[in-house]
Amino acid sequence: MSPAAKPNPPSPLSLNHTLAGLGLGTSPSSSSVRSTPSPSSDMTGAASEEEDRARALVDLSIALIDAASDVLEGNIQTDEELTKTSVLMPGGTVGKHFRHVIEMFQAFINALAEQEGSSSGLIEIDYDAPSPKSRKAIARSLPACRSAMKGIRDGLLKWEAKSQEGGAGGGKGLASEMQRKVRLVAVTPTKQVMESSVGRELWFCSLHAIHHFSMLRTIAVHELGLSLPTEFGTAPSTLLYRAQDWKPPPERKEVRPAKSKL
Repeated sequence: MSPAAKPNPPSPLSLNHTLAGLGLGTSPSSSSVRSTPSPSSDMTGAASEEEDRARALVDLSIALIDAASDVLEGNIQTDEELTKTSVLMPGGTVGKHFRHVIEMFQAFINALAEQEGSSSGLIEIDYDAPSPKSRKAIARSLPACRSAMKGIRDGLLKWEAKSQEGGAGGGKGLASEMQRKVRLVAVTPTKQVMESSVGRELWFCSLHAIHHFSMLRTIAVHELGLSLPTEFGTAPSTLLYRAQDWKPPPERKEVRPAKSKL
C-alpha cells in the first residue's frame, strides 16, 4: 500500500487577501467582506509582489478581528459569559482575553496615528504603557467589547487607506509603510528598547491575537459549554497545511482540572 500523499505546500501568495478559504470566522459577515484594490499597473513584478504580501498581512489582521466580532455577536450572549472566572486558567475570563487583544492592536494603531505627518519615519510602540481605567468595561460589558473590537477594525482600515495615499514616512503604498522603522519599548521588568518595523509589529499583534483566541476558546467551550468555530484560535499556517479531508477531534464540554501532587 502506498503511503498517503502529503498536501503540497502553499505558494507564497496562496493566502489570498481575505483568507476566506481558511474559515477564520463563523460565517462571512457583512463586515468581513471588503474590496481589495489591485496594485498599481506601473509597479514592477517584485514591487507588485511586495505590495500583495503587505496587503495580505493587513487582511489577515482584519480577518482575525472579524472572526472575534463574529464570536462576540453570535456565540457570546451575556456579560456573565464574558466575565465568568476560569478554573482551568485561574484568573482568566473570556472578556479579559478579548480586552488584551484589543489593547495590543490599540497600542499599534495609536502609535501610527501619533506619528502621522512625521518625516522621521520612526514610530515608538510601548505595549506595556499604562492603560486608562475605562479599559475595565471592555472585559465586563458585551456591548463595550463589541464596540472596541469594531474600533480596531475601523482603525486598521483608516491606516490602510492613508498608506495607499502616502504613508507618514514619505512612501506610498502598504509595502513602503510596512518597512517603516519602529522603536519598540518593552518592560521585562527591565526597560528594553529594540528595533522593529511596522510590518513585524502588525504580524506580532495578529499572532498574539490567535494565541489569546485559543486560550479563551478553552474557557468558552470547556467551562461555559459554548460552541465556537473549529478554526477560531488556530494559526493560519496550521490551517494551510491541514489536508482537505482533515476532521476536527471531538471536544469535551466538561473538563476537570487535574489536582497537583506537588
